[in-house]
Amino acid sequence: MTCNGTSAKFSILYLIKKILVENNNTYAATFSPHIKSISERIEINSKNISILKLKNILKKIYKIPIRLTEFEMLCLAFAEFIKSKNIQYTLAEFGLLGRKDAIRAIFPSPDIHIISPILFDHLHWLKNQEGNLKTLKEIVYEKTSFLRARKIYVSKQHPDSLKFIRYYLKNKNSFYYGRDFWLKRKKGKYFYHDKKHNFEIISNLMGDFMYENAVLAIKIAIDQGIKLSIIKRGLKKINIPGRMQEIKSGKLRKYLPNSTLVFADGAHNSLSSKSVCAALNNKYKNKDLYAIISMISSKDPASFLKPFKNFKKVFFVDMKQSNRYPKEDLFKISKKLNIRSSISENCNEAIKSIKKKKNAVFLITGSFYYLQEII
Repeated sequence: MTCNGTSAKFSILYLIKKILVENNNTYAATFSPHIKSISERIEINSKNISILKLKNILKKIYKIPIRLTEFEMLCLAFAEFIKSKNIQYTLAEFGLLGRKDAIRAIFPSPDIHIISPILFDHLHWLKNQEGNLKTLKEIVYEKTSFLRARKIYVSKQHPDSLKFIRYYLKNKNSFYYGRDFWLKRKKGKYFYHDKKHNFEIISNLMGDFMYENAVLAIKIAIDQGIKLSIIKRGLKKINIPGRMQEIKSGKLRKYLPNSTLVFADGAHNSLSSKSVCAALNNKYKNKDLYAIISMISSKDPASFLKPFKNFKKVFFVDMKQSNRYPKEDLFKISKKLNIRSSISENCNEAIKSIKKKKNAVFLITGSFYYLQEII
């Protein structure tokens, strides 16, 4: 089972993983990027590969007389690690785009492929680098034109993206959000629907977009013959690392009252920032929303920052990454967008600067690389 798209790849595979675990299925998974340890990239039956084992596999890969990226080496390490394992499911997350991706090379014809939401990102890798339909068509081509899976599941998409996806998946065995399965929201509750099923999803997930991911995971699980009672149990309590992750302990919570909430999310493109901001605005209408943001230089900060206009204040900080977007430049861009913002020395200083913290909700976001430093 492979997955690619612009956003939500990890979240969708993580939800599927939770259902498989609840169903006592064996699995191996490779995710990207990691948050705390590089060993998170390779997982088997809820356990990460040991650092020693990973080092030993990488020593062999280093001897290959071809220049490989870190991502490609880790993908090969995953393939080497699982080749002798007796597992029922393999979950693999694509990296950049897809047509020339290492995961595609390793798993060219999976039983199941998932297309997560597709929109603009990684434009510097494309021929067309403007945010227009011509560029979007190229992005969708790079992510979908090569697919040879037995079954293809398509998540909720922007209408323009969906048009191109349908074109490239013509005559493929595909299942679409909105046609074959869908989400309904009623009085603050979420319901899974397809042509045979209709039930409430009881979970601690936050935001419409997370439940849209969940209905895709549910559809796949149903098609795999997993009982509804097991699916429901698997989704009841979900804590996805680095995705709307609530920070409940540690240095960031020092001196904060219990009523103050702190979330960390690796959102780094316009699609993900829009979803995360909408989730917080809907859930915490009577609270003061603050964001602490750091980004890498290859991203598009203007489109990413637009959804933060309703936040009480946005703080920009510098992460340690050498390819970071300077906080001073992010601040200038935010001012052009009329976003209330300022520059801060670090995350802790930003939080300390807010005097009335009891009614505050902090979101730390902009890059998974930044989350590596603070979680």
